[in-house]
Amino acid sequence: MAGRELEALLDRFVLPLVKGGELAVGRPIAVDELRTLEEQIPHASEKVVEVDDARTDVLADLVVRPPSLVFDADELSLAAAVHNLLFLVHPRADSWSVSGSARKKVLETAQGMAARPLSQSRSRVLARHALLHNVFDLTRVDTKVSWWTGSATFLGQRPPGRLRAWKTVRRVREEKTVASYDELLGTVEVAPVVSAVLRRTPLTHLLSMSREGPPLQWEDAVFLLRDPELARAIAYAAVRGSEPRQVVAAPARLAAAFEQMLERAPPAADVRAVTAFLVHLNALLALGETGDRDLGSRSPLLSAVLSPERASQRPRGLATFFAVPAAAALVDPLLAEPPGMREDAALTERWMRQRAQVVEGVGEAVIETLAGRLRRHVVPMLESGRADHG
Repeated sequence: MAGRELEALLDRFVLPLVKGGELAVGRPIAVDELRTLEEQIPHASEKVVEVDDARTDVLADLVVRPPSLVFDADELSLAAAVHNLLFLVHPRADSWSVSGSARKKVLETAQGMAARPLSQSRSRVLARHALLHNVFDLTRVDTKVSWWTGSATFLGQRPPGRLRAWKTVRRVREEKTVASYDELLGTVEVAPVVSAVLRRTPLTHLLSMSREGPPLQWEDAVFLLRDPELARAIAYAAVRGSEPRQVVAAPARLAAAFEQMLERAPPAADVRAVTAFLVHLNALLALGETGDRDLGSRSPLLSAVLSPERASQRPRGLATFFAVPAAAALVDPLLAEPPGMREDAALTERWMRQRAQVVEGVGEAVIETLAGRLRRHVVPMLESGRADHG
């Protein structure tokens, strides 16, 4: 019956990909099979609606008014790309004679499926994020079962009941380990395809910057900073954490991506947007310390992550992140602090103390070097503006 293959894929793979739960990964999906599945979308309306409802629930925690979602060939192609990548780490892949040239073919097919057009449509961006928001949380539970005469390991599969029977008599013991994103989708083999997928869902990438994963290309994502609701969600996701290193993990990676952006030839408006965003994140960290009794005291967060003793352990981009406000002040004071911040006396006091501590922690040379790099991109736009009004 038309739609049965798609219904099975939606039920056993796409829905758990959206909602969480156990994913069923089968043989890799070929290009011609993907076309057949696309043709079945109108005939699988019940499951399609279920997927769209689940995606709407995901977005309800992110935006006030989620857009109307209609699962289509775009999302199906991206889901198929992820499915094929997970197949390569499936415990049965070897038994299905997938090695060498066959693995390369699966990767090439996944790459083609991931090559959907980049989009700045808010609805499309949200639709893709709702589908792929769990990609960094994908895991595989491996179980080793041992008994008095031997042992067996089951990768991502439940051990058969017969091996778990008579636990006391047969001295059965189970040991579970979890393969995380790094082991599943963080390998060199699949990294190019994962990067291609994330370029199509930049919101997912930005909201997951505290995790390990491919480097961000700001040129693909900067448009999201111009959407106040999404920019707010990205900012709050970036400074989560209970430990100092957790709190600064995402800001450091965002700043490292900014360093790479400055090495290319980005539009001046994009440089200003990312600069302003990183300054805003610095302000959020200062705001988090406004409840301290002595607002003029040293910041515990900065002391922990910028201490000279830990200089060699700093994540890439951390010094740049904290140096951005001071560097921006040397280029364009309008970028140096968030608008309206001076209206909050406590925040202003904490901000000024943190800025002084940053100079001690990263050094003036880092700030001046960053200012020079910013000036190459920001100043021409300002000079153009003066000429237009001159």
